[in-house]
Amino acid sequence: MKLYNGLQTIPQPLSRSTVAIGSFDGVHLGHQALIQKAVEDADRNGRDTVVFTFDRHPAELLRPENAPELITTSAQRIALIQEMGVDIMVIAAFDMELANTDRDTFLSKILKGLLGAEAIVEGNDFCFGKNRAGDVNYLRSMESGYNFELHALDPVMVEGAPASSSRIRGLIRTAQFKEAEMVLGHGYFLEGVVVHGQHLGRVLGFPTINLELFERQVVPKDGIYAVLVTLQDGRIVQGACSIGNRPTVESAGRSVETNLLDFNEDLYGQKVSIRFISFLRSEIKFNNLDDLVDQMKIDVKNVREVLQNRLIN
Repeated sequence: MKLYNGLQTIPQPLSRSTVAIGSFDGVHLGHQALIQKAVEDADRNGRDTVVFTFDRHPAELLRPENAPELITTSAQRIALIQEMGVDIMVIAAFDMELANTDRDTFLSKILKGLLGAEAIVEGNDFCFGKNRAGDVNYLRSMESGYNFELHALDPVMVEGAPASSSRIRGLIRTAQFKEAEMVLGHGYFLEGVVVHGQHLGRVLGFPTINLELFERQVVPKDGIYAVLVTLQDGRIVQGACSIGNRPTVESAGRSVETNLLDFNEDLYGQKVSIRFISFLRSEIKFNNLDDLVDQMKIDVKNVREVLQNRLIN
């Protein structure tokens, strides 16, 4: 897959493409249906499949106070889309110039002129251009004049409700991981780099890795979790992950930290991905560190049982 990061990086206009357009945060089952439709249409007509998206959620620029957290990092989104057999991915910088581009210019200069769209695939509720004026009805009215074919898809339904990024964010925040991954059609992972913390876990006999997130990802509610951690070298390690303010430790601050079971290697500076399997308990403020250690022993025991049952079932 060719990747163009910015419209200005495309060396010359593309020709004869089927373009799937959207934000694609999460690359969930609805997004997958759009991209698969584009791939099938392009293959049938001898065109390139182009996925056109943005470097940020538009709300980050236009309504930053209401901008949603991300389900997937940029790297995760690219990897998931690449797996679907896409020929070209274009990530446009969503800046004020693009936000103020009227729908006619967006269609004529970008979708047709630059991307060579002979077919456009999008969700029925997707809009582009200034003031979101480029909706499905507009594109239908322009099909013959601009010589392209529109494929507008209805939402994919999962367990009686549409697959959507907002639905998935809600499921993740409330630790409903099985349901979230059902709508995603793949795993949910927090990604980041291992950084130094207070090293208190090592003193207590439960060394942890502290995760600094790569991007502004949606994070589950505070508590203790059974997780699977993918290391930079591809190994997968079981872990007990704590999210929150660590109330027992004075001025500890907020963190995402994980005790890796049966593992004791230096991972500082390395990339890791955390897949959340099950919520174990809420955060508790203990009277002293001894009580905290006793509970951590119970947490590790519970993690082993949860993950063992997952393997069996």
